[in-house]
Amino acid sequence: MFESMSGEDAKTALKFLFNAALDIEVEVRHEEFIEKVLLHSRRIFNASAGSISLIDGDCLQFLSLQNDDVDITPFVEGHCRIPLCKNSIAGYVALTGEMLHIEDPYNLSEAVPYQFNASVDKQTGFRTEAILAVPLRHPTEGVIGTLEILNPRDKTFHEMNIGIAKGFSSIAAANIVSMRLQESLMKAYLETLIRLGHAAEYKDEDTFHHIQRIRHSSKVIARQLGCSEEEQENIFHASAMHDVGKLGIPDAILAKKGKLNADEWAIIQTHPEKGALILGGSDTEILQLSEKIARSHHEKWNGNGYPDGLKEDQIPLPARIVAVADVFDALVQDRPYKKAWPLQDALDLIQNERGSHFDPVVVDAFFACKDEIVNIQRENGTIIE
Repeated sequence: MFESMSGEDAKTALKFLFNAALDIEVEVRHEEFIEKVLLHSRRIFNASAGSISLIDGDCLQFLSLQNDDVDITPFVEGHCRIPLCKNSIAGYVALTGEMLHIEDPYNLSEAVPYQFNASVDKQTGFRTEAILAVPLRHPTEGVIGTLEILNPRDKTFHEMNIGIAKGFSSIAAANIVSMRLQESLMKAYLETLIRLGHAAEYKDEDTFHHIQRIRHSSKVIARQLGCSEEEQENIFHASAMHDVGKLGIPDAILAKKGKLNADEWAIIQTHPEKGALILGGSDTEILQLSEKIARSHHEKWNGNGYPDGLKEDQIPLPARIVAVADVFDALVQDRPYKKAWPLQDALDLIQNERGSHFDPVVVDAFFACKDEIVNIQRENGTIIE
């Protein structure tokens, strides 16, 4: 790639590749990562528009479409998948691995197998004047998609910049495959957490829906409290494990109809410590958070909770959030030992326990998004209005 360049041009190319690769390497969010790849690719040519599509089964999925000249948002919605075939420019490149440099897409030779789809131009008023379509090629996975660059500002795709684009597309493809693998591993990891949470609740009739209600309600409260998106997601996943310690509680106690006696209640109160023991010792952030929630979600703001008698800010905030979500869920849904309370009675109890059982700030957040939490209950259970 660099052999035919002058020394100064080669330095410029290397500097671009280094800076662009560094920028995309540090991006951990998939959507933002793809957007950055396309943005840097367009900068190589100072191009006004472009797209990235990835192979998804027998389709091409367009993950990013950018255009500085017209607003393509209304058109893009619902038009992000096309059949994977050689009839389209992006499809031809993805299937053949051949780079296409099209100087005038409106006057293609009849001999080529692909066609230019002018529908976006017709609906937006944009005019595609030139296209460079580069295969996103991974060394072991092969071609995974197509990078398209439209309309360079100086009207020409210079040879040197084409070389840079090919080098950058290889870097991007390697990172896309790596990110997909990481996402797949994370998905498997989170599914394992959820299944373990389900196992803890499997003895209860509600099981799956109970965990879903706690997860979604906790995330909503965390959002209302101003937690970052990452913190909200972590609480969403970690809260599924809040009762994992019930795996160590006898079925006869968990499924008992009616009030527990003192000995049975003492056994039930061991489940937070059992959960912390199951989850303890991990170096992963979500399991560390799960351990805190499992151990402390029965602590009370006034210090009268269990197992450690923590009070106020001694209780981790995620555990204070889950405490409100869990008690509200227990009140409005049927449990083996009680019938569901009417909705207003449950809301009154949460308010009355503000500053005693619950963190006042968390209760205020709960009521600020009360309608959303009640809808979560309706969608994943049955409540008495």
